[in-house]
Amino acid sequence: MKNRFIFTTFILLFTATAFGQVGLRGGINTASEIHSFSQNDISAAFQGENLTGYQVGLVYQFNPKRSGLGFEIGALLTQKGSVFRMDSANIVQSLIKGYHEINYVEVPMNLRLRLSFGGIIGVFGSAGVYGAYALRGKTVFESDIATLIQEESFDSFMNRIDYGYSYGGGVELLKKIQLALQWSQGLQKRDANKNILDKITTESGGLAPNLTAKSSSKVFSVSLTYLF
Repeated sequence: MKNRFIFTTFILLFTATAFGQVGLRGGINTASEIHSFSQNDISAAFQGENLTGYQVGLVYQFNPKRSGLGFEIGALLTQKGSVFRMDSANIVQSLIKGYHEINYVEVPMNLRLRLSFGGIIGVFGSAGVYGAYALRGKTVFESDIATLIQEESFDSFMNRIDYGYSYGGGVELLKKIQLALQWSQGLQKRDANKNILDKITTESGGLAPNLTAKSSSKVFSVSLTYLF
């Protein structure tokens, strides 16, 4: 039994090495957050816009030559968030615009289908899930008085964990260089930034009652991967 386990492990490692490639990936994210509020007037006043960020890290791709169906796993530093604006008559006009930025360590796990044409050019598609852990964040408020930059304390206002699904595709050159487009949607409904909610007041100057907020992220990314 012990010898059979060692033999099976050896075969799996050999197969992964024979058909697997490690790659270096870099790219640009266009990220936004989907916000939901408990009051319609506040929800209408909150406008989310895209925030341009980055992604960089390592990936491992396992691609058998015959079937072309394999998988990918990675470890990426990625930046998500959104630009927000308050411009409703129901809200005091002290906060004009700002942006919310979060840096994550993200682990994508995807199934991949690769079709190669003569070993020179190929196309591929991928779909899977991801998990992410927030390292640090920053919120910048632009007001008619001053600009406030605040480093976030995650334990006080949000969950560090994010997860969701993604899909995409792209082209490959010489089985070494991959240009990909990918879209991902977060499923984690995490607590929104309470510092933003503290800025929201009614016309009388009081805090908005019973106001709760949740948000999830969505990201469109363009990446370039070099496989060794």
